[in-house]
Amino acid sequence: MIISSLVAMNRTLLIGKDNDLPWHLKDDLAHFKNYSMNKPIVMGRNTYESIGRPLPNRYNIVISTTFNKVDGAVVVNNLPDAIEAAKKYCIENNQDEIVIIGGAKIFALAKDMINKLVITWVEANELVGDVYYPSFSLENWVEQSQKSFKKNADNDYDFVIKEYLLKK
Repeated sequence: MIISSLVAMNRTLLIGKDNDLPWHLKDDLAHFKNYSMNKPIVMGRNTYESIGRPLPNRYNIVISTTFNKVDGAVVVNNLPDAIEAAKKYCIENNQDEIVIIGGAKIFALAKDMINKLVITWVEANELVGDVYYPSFSLENWVEQSQKSFKKNADNDYDFVIKEYLLKK
């Protein structure tokens, strides 16, 4: 089973500011949508609140000890329960990937389970915020693909989307 981390960050590992993304990258949002479509997505309460609704055409799983119920999503209290719900969905729907979409606390809890990284590297290293991806090394990862995008009317910054697989 693939358990991936789908995230946009700069080289300082910044992923959020004021419960939102610190940049506007329309092409990366399209990539996020296409990549996660029809897959189970696992997120924490803060990420859910920043999105504001369950994402359509995905099996939304929210980890929260505050929420009891969210229309259009499954709410669980911890990461193991989230992974179990996602695995069940995968088996029932012929999927082979669980997508962790954040935030920082969930990425940190899942770090030893993740075997695929899908990272949008945003060329905005001067930005600061209040949420950072957990520190990690790419030493044990093999780059599988990359696609570059230039700053334009739809994208505030240059960025590169790279996929990495954990070395076996």
